[in-house]
Amino acid sequence: MRLLLSQRADAFAWFAALMLFVGIPLASLSIDITRMMYVRGHLQTASDAACQAAADALDVPHFITTGDARINAGLGRSQAGQVFGATLIDAEKIGYGYGLGIDFPGPRFAHCTATATVDHIIPMTPAMNIVVETTSEMRVRTLRLGSVQALQ
Repeated sequence: MRLLLSQRADAFAWFAALMLFVGIPLASLSIDITRMMYVRGHLQTASDAACQAAADALDVPHFITTGDARINAGLGRSQAGQVFGATLIDAEKIGYGYGLGIDFPGPRFAHCTATATVDHIIPMTPAMNIVVETTSEMRVRTLRLGSVQALQ
C-alpha cells in the first residue's frame, strides 16, 4: 500500500505509457522495415530472372530466315511470367502482393518493372509499395558451320 501511495509508483506508470506509445510502435516498425527489405531483395531477384527469360525468347523463324536476332514478344512475356511467379512462390507466406510489367524498347532489349505491396503490422497505416526495374539484352552469337548456322 505504501508503494501505491509513494511517488516511486509514478515511474511504473510512465514506463508503461512510454512502452505503449513508443516502444511497441518502434518494434513493429523495425519488423515492417525488415519485411520490406526482404521483399525488395526477392522482388529484384525475380525481376532480374524474368527480364532475362524475356530477353532469351528468340524469334527463331525470323532468325533462321534473316539471320537477325530479335525477341519474340509473346513468348518473352509468357516465359517472364512463369519465371517471375516461380521465383516469388513465398509471397503468400510473407504476406505481399506483386505484379510484373514487361515492354520491349528495342528488338533485343526487354525492360521489366516489378511492383509489390507489403501491408504493415500496425493497423490503420498505409501499405508500403516497392518498385524495381530491370533491363536485359538478348545475346545471340552465330557461327557458320558450312551452310548451317549454329546458336551458341
